[in-house]
Amino acid sequence: MSPDDAAAPQVKYPFEFDGRWVLRYHVPYSVEHEGHTHRIVATIFAQPSVHGRIQISSAGRPLVEHDDLTPGDTVEITGDTWRVAEVDYRTRIVLERAHA
Repeated sequence: MSPDDAAAPQVKYPFEFDGRWVLRYHVPYSVEHEGHTHRIVATIFAQPSVHGRIQISSAGRPLVEHDDLTPGDTVEITGDTWRVAEVDYRTRIVLERAHA
């Protein structure tokens, strides 16, 4: 690690790009918030129509579950509001930063 690496600021969502966060199906993401590590996992279902679920846990305990997600819905994840942009069956949920 170089001295520049140590001085780099901690990024809350290192997988966010241009205000978008692509949550891959069943891939766990870790987010540091208020001194705790939160695990975020997305699941996508086909029935009765394509919709998603985002589960958030910390220290092995479930905290929040956002269910029946479709494009246009908003969710709160570790203090930030996101808008569901896309839900692709068994592939991904795409979130965009929601601006007030």
